[in-house]
Amino acid sequence: MLTREDLTSERIDQIVADARAAGYDFFLSSPEREASLNEALLNRPPGEETWVFAYGSLMWNPALDYAEVQPCRVEGWRRSFCFWTPMGRGTPELPGLMLALADGGECEGIAYRLSPELVRQELGLLWNREMLAGVYKPRWVPTKLRDGRTVSAVTFVVETGHCQYCGDLPIERAAYHIAFAEGRRGACREYLLNTAEHARSLGIHDPYLEELVERVIRLREQPAPIAGPATLSLHALTK
Repeated sequence: MLTREDLTSERIDQIVADARAAGYDFFLSSPEREASLNEALLNRPPGEETWVFAYGSLMWNPALDYAEVQPCRVEGWRRSFCFWTPMGRGTPELPGLMLALADGGECEGIAYRLSPELVRQELGLLWNREMLAGVYKPRWVPTKLRDGRTVSAVTFVVETGHCQYCGDLPIERAAYHIAFAEGRRGACREYLLNTAEHARSLGIHDPYLEELVERVIRLREQPAPIAGPATLSLHALTK
């Protein structure tokens, strides 16, 4: 579980330094993350309160100081395990997969409203968390709250031109990587299982998550594999 202390600029800058030393030179520096946040704030719809739309680990481990939380839905975007993680919940030899929003469909999740006086502080922590590698694009999206209100919320959609982007993998291959990949932030399967469990607790039924959960559980019940069906080398990530 991430804590607010894990998301301080000092901690994140060390992670970036470690990543760049390992050859992942696309990780964003503190000034680059700050510039991205400034641009997002300039694009924020004027006169509206600041909301954050969560669809993955932000649902069950927000690490945000928020004033209000509401189940919600966005149209035109869907959850997708569509980019590799060779460090956080995987390794270059067996990379994990992480969620992003991809074009099409709809997605149910959680919206957090930030207090006006804490917007910059809380979004700064959020950017330290989500904008490490530049695989996400911040976007303000219309968000329908369960109580009937519609607000604009910032969320993170996948950058399809990024070297970590893998698109919609065959479900069996995605399940394999999620089932067995582990990295410095834990097992990839824990990320999936926690997301699915929290979605269920909110009355959200996501067939995509549930099929992955079933496949991952079946894979984990089988004898451990000697080697994975594919690896992701540093060259593959940076070519």
